[in-house]
Amino acid sequence: MNMRIVVVCVVTVLAMAGVSFGNWVETFDGGEFDLTTWQFPHVPQMLGTFTATIQSGADGDDFLALAETSSAGVGGALFGAGFGSEEAFDDVRVGAVVNVVGDASHSYHGLIARASYIIDPDGSLTGVAPGVWADCYIMHIDWDNGPANLKIDLEKVIMNQNIMDENIEVLVPGLAHARSYYAELNVVGAGPVYVTGSLYEYEGGPLVARTPTMVDTNGNDWWEDADAHDEVFTQGVSGIFAQNEDAEPAGFYTTFDDVSSLSDGPSAVPVYPADGATDASILPTLEWVEAAFATGRQLWFGTPGNLEAVDPAPEGTTFAPGILEAGQAYQWRVDQTGPNGTVTGHVWQFTTGRSVPVDGFESYADDADITGSWVHNIEGGYEYIFLDAGTVNQGAKAMRFEYQNQYEPFVTEATRTFETPQDWTLINPSSLSLSFRGRKANVEQQVHVRVEDAAANQATVTLPYTFAVQSDPWRTWDISISDIVDAGVDLTAIQKITIGLGDGSDSGQDGDTRDILYIDNICLCP
Repeated sequence: MNMRIVVVCVVTVLAMAGVSFGNWVETFDGGEFDLTTWQFPHVPQMLGTFTATIQSGADGDDFLALAETSSAGVGGALFGAGFGSEEAFDDVRVGAVVNVVGDASHSYHGLIARASYIIDPDGSLTGVAPGVWADCYIMHIDWDNGPANLKIDLEKVIMNQNIMDENIEVLVPGLAHARSYYAELNVVGAGPVYVTGSLYEYEGGPLVARTPTMVDTNGNDWWEDADAHDEVFTQGVSGIFAQNEDAEPAGFYTTFDDVSSLSDGPSAVPVYPADGATDASILPTLEWVEAAFATGRQLWFGTPGNLEAVDPAPEGTTFAPGILEAGQAYQWRVDQTGPNGTVTGHVWQFTTGRSVPVDGFESYADDADITGSWVHNIEGGYEYIFLDAGTVNQGAKAMRFEYQNQYEPFVTEATRTFETPQDWTLINPSSLSLSFRGRKANVEQQVHVRVEDAAANQATVTLPYTFAVQSDPWRTWDISISDIVDAGVDLTAIQKITIGLGDGSDSGQDGDTRDILYIDNICLCP
């Protein structure tokens, strides 16, 4: 749904039925629908040349064809959808066999999850065109650029409009794409939502391509248009779609088979380390998100090709494997168990670096989450600490630290207090390192870091360059561990770390100006 149609009025999305934890599956075999609840809306709904018909396949393996014969230039459907049921799912795996054989008329096709929609029969509700108008997450299988450039991508759609500022996509390897694939759209969580698209040779077969996971929070994410609809979709119906917005060639023709929507089918999703991470901690805490159906799990962990079951299995969704070898690749997998059995997870891989993170900011879900951990010292209900996904040094998230030191107390600090005192001696570190980036427009400020142990012994180290806050590129500040130890701090029981800006005197910032410093990748380096 790439349609860049401007919606000129606010439309209330159809209220779906209550959340269901059931499943539905449609095979189309026997030339009939297994489900009596199929709906096939399209837009614009004008000429009546859009069709959804069951076609005869080899050996009785019938399939569904979504087809439009009229050009978009004369009012043909820009896209047509199929919703198998009005059941509203939250965590869901939508799957289907999709045939991508065809010419340039096969612009886009794919899967829909957590959709809510209205049918505007005459265009009066939207003031644009009659037909279906939807909010949803979708997985594109993109044939628009021809078989040599087949790719899969993810989109968040508001009233048929793509609100993505950056694409989350991956090119499908190889050239032999004039064939069928099994597509899968995995949606888990509500705050944030984790959306992943996968393409397989066939259902249950080898993986062909997988998108990076799109993490949707209730804030403005790095991939979203500015001032767009930021709130996540927490539930909705599942479906399939075909699409062609170009006037020539006319219409589209896409076939689907074995379509399913499974509430007990979604895979778990890694939070840390991210799949493919190349500089993970040698002392990591594995963290993942499970689907709503999961009542238990089995974790597998090891080097590539040597996964072993963790015994006993974790009771929650974290696991600390201990100190790992630096520069070594590791794999892990989470199999979720529920009322209907076990869902085998995807295999994830990461490679360790040589540092141990104190805070990489990857585990925070949103602004409220990070402000609960990093507490600033300014009274009056002001917010100065934010989670930022658009300006990062490593990974996908960083901390945005805003400050107004033209007002008392002329120093702004953010402090993280660890629930359990941290032992910083495990890897015999030589330095405490953090990455930072400022702005050229910032007023010069003093930057300091304070470390405190469980007995309230403190060490404060000040960056000697007040103009550092004006650095446009990312910089790394390495603080010698000896400076912390010499101040009497016990490295085996670190309770707090504070980042501060200002020296207690008026900074000279103009009016209500807020200066900004971005912080990322606070770690211990051996």
